Amino acid sequence: MRRIARRFSVIAVAVTAAATATVLPAPHAQATSRLLTPPEIGIRFNTDGDPGQCGGRTGDQWHSVGNWTDAIRLDTDGRRGGCQLAFGVYDPDNSLQGLSLTYGFAATSGGDPGQCGNQGVYRMPIRGDARTFGPSIRIDTDNRPGGCTLTFTVPTIRDYYALDIQYDADGAAGQCVNTGYHWAETDRGPVTIGIDTDDRPGGCRLQIRLRSGFRSG
Repeated sequence: MRRIARRFSVIAVAVTAAATATVLPAPHAQATSRLLTPPEIGIRFNTDGDPGQCGGRTGDQWHSVGNWTDAIRLDTDGRRGGCQLAFGVYDPDNSLQGLSLTYGFAATSGGDPGQCGNQGVYRMPIRGDARTFGPSIRIDTDNRPGGCTLTFTVPTIRDYYALDIQYDADGAAGQCVNTGYHWAETDRGPVTIGIDTDDRPGGCRLQIRLRSGFRSG
């Protein structure tokens, strides 16, 4: 009986040890379970006059790579003030190292430059410590001659990224130049859209998306 008891005791200890071993995590499990935080692209869109000129999603918005931003709507005309617009990228895991994105703002040739405030070419800041925007441009197109152009560029890349642009008119189509879906990438070149909203019906809607994937060829 004593031999049988000792044998069962040994078996019980062995089963307990095996069960304990199965629940212990692998030495590298903690390191491999960490998920990267995807980069985000942001838009800051605010009014500095009559709020009816700057519609859709106003304020600040941020969207993960692969997702479209909410549409902003430009409808500046003879009413007071205009719209302030800026862009930025948040990259907490530094996965976009080597990437650069720019937005350029200019008056159309022969147009009244006073409709296009803070003209120039600006880099979208790509930061991991805070969600930050580049300099604001100011759209105040009305019945004065001409309008403004907004150009998106992907000058350099490490891995492949594209900047998608969706631009649509919801009224008189001539107020929104180069409507439809476009994308900017290093190999393909920049994308330029035109803004010439005035007293004609409707305005222009803009969405952007930072996209990772294969080259378009």
